[in-house]
Amino acid sequence: EASTQVTRYIPGRKAQAGAVLFAALSIATGVAQAAPWAGAVTSYAPGTTPVPGYTNPATALGSPERFTGENEFGGAFQANVTMFNSVFGTDEAVSIGEGGHLTLELATPATNNPSNLYGVDLILFGNAAFVSDSFPEAVMQPTAAVLGAGTGKIEVSPDGLNFFEIPGWTADHLFPTQGYLDVDAFSDVPGSVPTNFFKPVNPALTLADFNGLTYAQALALYDGSGGGTPIDIGLVGLNIVTHIRISVADDLNAGTSLATEIDAVAVVPEPATLAMLMIGCLLSNRRGRRS
Repeated sequence: EASTQVTRYIPGRKAQAGAVLFAALSIATGVAQAAPWAGAVTSYAPGTTPVPGYTNPATALGSPERFTGENEFGGAFQANVTMFNSVFGTDEAVSIGEGGHLTLELATPATNNPSNLYGVDLILFGNAAFVSDSFPEAVMQPTAAVLGAGTGKIEVSPDGLNFFEIPGWTADHLFPTQGYLDVDAFSDVPGSVPTNFFKPVNPALTLADFNGLTYAQALALYDGSGGGTPIDIGLVGLNIVTHIRISVADDLNAGTSLATEIDAVAVVPEPATLAMLMIGCLLSNRRGRRS
């Protein structure tokens, strides 16, 4: 399927949050900062089985979502993004079907930094969610499961031409996004304490580690992280990455409709800048709070 070429563009809502965050960081440091997200879509082919209505690749630019659904159904189902409640707005994620791909250029290149927590250099956010065994008190199933888990292959590139597959990980699976620390799993009241989108969940954790956990216990395992798929570019021998590509293979089975949804990608900054980034997140959250 032919690719759609897209010029640099930041969606309005994500752009506002990113602008506040990096204005705060630039003022504090006295140095202009490039946004640590994807800054451009270089290629998108939806494939044959994308989720209808979710084919705007520009939704993968900018920061991940913390609150979802404001623009769907008149906002009737808007809610916090939590590990049990994923993004669902058509303006919040892009779908990649069988035979399709999405290639993003990073606004700030990712560098291989062993001093990063767990050695993680990039974090990829999708729209998967843990399955709850109860409502409204979320509890993992005895055998933890992920709803809407994708099968996307993750590749990174130092030049936008040569791509290398990240082993052992697929897009839009572990770990579902968590937007705030102070919200119930299915709350529709925006939180006030944002998670850290630049802090990865421990990559050594597996789905089985979440078996039967309560929401509070699962949050403890996240340890303040906003979730997402952790990527160490050193696994493929790269020192710098400028592009990331997510693709879904065609399984040649007419009875399946494989797809992966992508919300955003974060570039993990140098450890010394993390505190300033979180200050920016707090300022962005305060300006964006809904009455």
